[in-house]
Amino acid sequence: MELLDRLADPLALGCLFLLLAFLSVSIRGRKWLAILLGLIFAGFYGLGISPVTSFLLTPLEGRYPTLERPPEGIGAIVVLTGGEAWGRERPITSDLSEVSLERLVEAIRLWRLSGGRTRILFVGGIGAPGRRAEAPLVARAALALGVPPEAVDWESSSRNTYENALAVKGILGKERFVLVTSAFHMPRAMWVFQRLGMAPVPAPCGQEGQDTYTPYDYIPQAINLWHSAHALREYLALLWYRIRYR
Repeated sequence: MELLDRLADPLALGCLFLLLAFLSVSIRGRKWLAILLGLIFAGFYGLGISPVTSFLLTPLEGRYPTLERPPEGIGAIVVLTGGEAWGRERPITSDLSEVSLERLVEAIRLWRLSGGRTRILFVGGIGAPGRRAEAPLVARAALALGVPPEAVDWESSSRNTYENALAVKGILGKERFVLVTSAFHMPRAMWVFQRLGMAPVPAPCGQEGQDTYTPYDYIPQAINLWHSAHALREYLALLWYRIRYR
């Protein structure tokens, strides 16, 4: 059943059709078209299998270890939001992207381990034209999951990681805090926060890289392509930030 599920994945089917098209034009002697189809197939197949996805993610996700519990003296847990999916007449938890939901859950875990003595600051505005500000939605979800109102705060005007850091600096000043974001995003976030003179305690979450593989992991999957795209985008963003904000 698992084999059938994986073969039914849109990317697996697409790669199969590309492979058949490549073989067809190769037999007919259409060299340049065969080369083009072969390159497209290789790109989609490579970026869609777990070993390649993990190869791209591991240098990003492995930079900072998991934070088992918040250290003493922490005044706040800062959460960088990661997208929203707002819709009418559905649970508040369904209004968050998968990335934002992962970050929210990790923040609540750390908040509970702190004994509820810290506040959670959600940071993130409108990520794309026509969308809603992210931080208020994530804060509402935190309240719905049992975090008391006095422990929840948010900032909803910043639109990218650099603006997130500027906003946090303006709100917290020199207060010591834990920084929660996705593991693949943590290197860039830490670079920006440190560049602005802050020293957050990193708390990465949502790791997707694997250490071991089965034969099924060599069947391309759309979710792997999505994670590979995130990793490649993050490498480009790291380069851009080092040029733009040096």
